Amino acid sequence: MKYVGIDLAGSPKRPTGLCVTNDHLNTWCSITYSDAEILDAVKKSKARVAAIDAPLALPKERHCLDEHCRGRAHFRTCDRVLMRMRIKFFPVTIGPMRALTTRGISLKKKLERFGLQVVETYPGASQDLLGFPRKQHDLEGLRKALVGIGCSGDAASRSLTGDELDAVSCALVARDYAKGSYMAIGDPSEIMMILPRF
Repeated sequence: MKYVGIDLAGSPKRPTGLCVTNDHLNTWCSITYSDAEILDAVKKSKARVAAIDAPLALPKERHCLDEHCRGRAHFRTCDRVLMRMRIKFFPVTIGPMRALTTRGISLKKKLERFGLQVVETYPGASQDLLGFPRKQHDLEGLRKALVGIGCSGDAASRSLTGDELDAVSCALVARDYAKGSYMAIGDPSEIMMILPRF
């Protein structure tokens, strides 16, 4: 079975990391840009589950990302759980996160039309929970940590960008989710963020 991780960029002009993995943790990584490229890569992978690093739902009190939106909630339940866990993140309503959230929600719908299960994840939180360095602190350390838990293929054989390494972390969460070994935080009426069980 194949699983895909997507480290989504807020704009198609910026690189989106994509990783396909399987039950043996072989990894195939690439950089994509447009939604069409992402959808084509996922379709070709024949993956059944996709985990995306992007907000895939708004706070339930909020109906849009406009500053004057009724309710004006900035945090979802899963975001509040991250705060209690002391994990740093950016809220969906701040600056560039608006574009990323809009794109993430749209991409989720497109992937679900392919019959994929799509979940939201956050590689920074996964890495914190597993004791791995985040990409901005130690790129090579993150790659070695992923190889250390059994990742092979591209993760072990070539230098990867931070976007690709975050996509590997996402793909591992997609695999965990498919196998029923994961942690879910949030409110089911809003969205559950999927993280590794630690």
